[in-house]
Amino acid sequence: MNADGETGWTPSVFAEDRPQDMEELRRLRSEPGLVVVDRLADQVRGLREVLPRPESDLLDEPARWVHYPWHRTVVRVLGPNSFRRLRLDRNRNKVTSAEQDRLGEVTVGIVGLSVGFSVAQALVLDGVCGELRLADFDPIELSNLNRLPASLVDLGTNKAVVAARRLAELDPYLPLSVWPEGVGPETISEFVDGLDIVVDECDSLDVKVALRAEAARRAVPLVMETSDRGLIDVERFDVQPGRPFHGLLGEIDPERLAALSGREKIPYALRLLGPERISARMAASLLEVEQTLATWPQLGSEVMLGGATVAAVVRRLGLGQPLNSGRGRVDVEACLDALALPADPGNRPGADAPPPPESDDPIDRVLHAASRAPSGGNSQPWSVTAGGGTLEIGIADDFVPTAIDIHARGSYVALGAALQNARIAAAAHRILGAVRVLERDAGEPPRKVLATMQFSDGTDSVLAAQYESMLARGTNRQPGDGSPLSDAETAALHQAAEQEGGRIRIVTGADRLAEAAELLAESDRIRYLTPVLRREMLSELRWPDSEDIDSGIDVRTLGMDDAERTMLDLALRNDVLDQLGEWDLGHGLGRLTGMRVRSSSALVAVFAAGPRPADYVRAGMAAESVWICAHSLGLAVQPASPVFLYAEDDTDLVRLSEVRFGALGKLQSTLDDAFDRPADLRFALLLRVARARPERIRSARRSDRVRKHP
Repeated sequence: MNADGETGWTPSVFAEDRPQDMEELRRLRSEPGLVVVDRLADQVRGLREVLPRPESDLLDEPARWVHYPWHRTVVRVLGPNSFRRLRLDRNRNKVTSAEQDRLGEVTVGIVGLSVGFSVAQALVLDGVCGELRLADFDPIELSNLNRLPASLVDLGTNKAVVAARRLAELDPYLPLSVWPEGVGPETISEFVDGLDIVVDECDSLDVKVALRAEAARRAVPLVMETSDRGLIDVERFDVQPGRPFHGLLGEIDPERLAALSGREKIPYALRLLGPERISARMAASLLEVEQTLATWPQLGSEVMLGGATVAAVVRRLGLGQPLNSGRGRVDVEACLDALALPADPGNRPGADAPPPPESDDPIDRVLHAASRAPSGGNSQPWSVTAGGGTLEIGIADDFVPTAIDIHARGSYVALGAALQNARIAAAAHRILGAVRVLERDAGEPPRKVLATMQFSDGTDSVLAAQYESMLARGTNRQPGDGSPLSDAETAALHQAAEQEGGRIRIVTGADRLAEAAELLAESDRIRYLTPVLRREMLSELRWPDSEDIDSGIDVRTLGMDDAERTMLDLALRNDVLDQLGEWDLGHGLGRLTGMRVRSSSALVAVFAAGPRPADYVRAGMAAESVWICAHSLGLAVQPASPVFLYAEDDTDLVRLSEVRFGALGKLQSTLDDAFDRPADLRFALLLRVARARPERIRSARRSDRVRKHP
């Protein structure tokens, strides 16, 4: 077909790096009345804003000029590769770049360009095909404009030609072929040859039958959408011979069907549609065909829905995703009939959990102080028992460490914090006695009791002075103002660790904190994307109406604004995280952690002196001392430990994530370098310290983990 004739549909494309093309373009532009559209600068700007930034071969690709003779217009556009990258960028990641490339090799043939016009448009908009064949013998009439995305200027022009023109205006590089005579018994074989998918939207039952016979012979899947209650049919002739129309018409003769009148074809159409399933208005209308209606009705909105449905089917077929032969419905009316109010998200702000009443008995106050200690995920792994003049602290019988709590090292740190709180309360109430941390080898099974404190009549002025700050201490995840620590504050934190025999290192400065922010954000990303780590992390979260709000992390304390809380709802969905894991994306999952660290005044690493449980218990005592000191200085403190903090070798890292243990190992080395970790020390806890607004909500505590015996 002549491209510049009245029935042409193919634009001319001129490349700026080909002199002969530019000479032809100059000749064309000399013709009077030609409209020139040059918005290339906007396109280049959009291309440069694509993430990740395109390679130079795309940025430097020579532009093209596209001549649309039916509009007497020439448009300057990006070259074919950069054009595709930018035009389909907003489709990611509904369709990934790799999937776009694969779908770019799919050839689809559409027969019937009433419903088929919307199908073709949806396919090209989604970028789910690489070549299209369009067949229809009918010209556009005024009565078609209730459902075709055409216009009055297209009246009398072949439907397939108009469709091809509109698609070429969307993508001038898309290979298109047009069959303006439609397809019939003589041409169906040629039309189907080389297709990956056939879309049947024609009105002729005899052509439908012949199409299926040819598709079955060539093992090509066939799709049909019928614009009433969103009826969609998929016939997988590529994987199973099948029976045309799912066997609903039995054995039928295309030639006999072709000879029937429109009214005589209605029984066959009803057998296909299922008279009991079509809409009441369609059923009533069919009874009026050749009475008060010339033919059955179709709505443009339902036709557009059909285009979207077929595009989804083609996407699955083209990507080799699971899809059965069969029939289904995308019924908008049924959806509207089933409208209901959404469930209450349960994120309503709540009041602080009131602290338990304190007894006048000093031992009760010691037990209460121990219960106020921090622990990973507010899991409260301890068992604290007072009786017979002794306080005993150990791992609770029913406590099970999480995957990141390797060898229960984080739990031992929590026990040390509880012991430190008990010492402070005992000193304040003058019942402090000897404290003993029980030594044992790292490989020994856990003992019920790991530390003891005798009740006596002693005190310690330094510890006693910390009592009020200890009770007020809490986790504050609010963003900081980024102001640095003073020399006096830094010295006070070091002194707080040293008075308990601990060692810390402090990272400050915007550049070093930014590096640490990237590291910790990537650790969070891996935690979200690793199913077991994610499951344990999500199990720690509590909403205000949770029954077990006395453990775990109250979501109101996460320091999130409204937008971040909304995004959390997405980040809690396993299907979303599994999809990001499959793509190895999800870099926004660590965004909140990264932002919080960048806004900090410092990161404080607390070290354990060795691998034994007692080493981590003592490190927990030092960590709590540092935390209380920071609180007394008016600083906000938040644990910021990465998932690999307690891993010591590749075996530990593999247990965390078989897929990403290599990445975890690199992050671990980076953390060692960031804090210049001495070879003889191990990380016990990482604390984020900042100047931030106070946190109003305090974590509640379980009452069954602390007990007093006579």
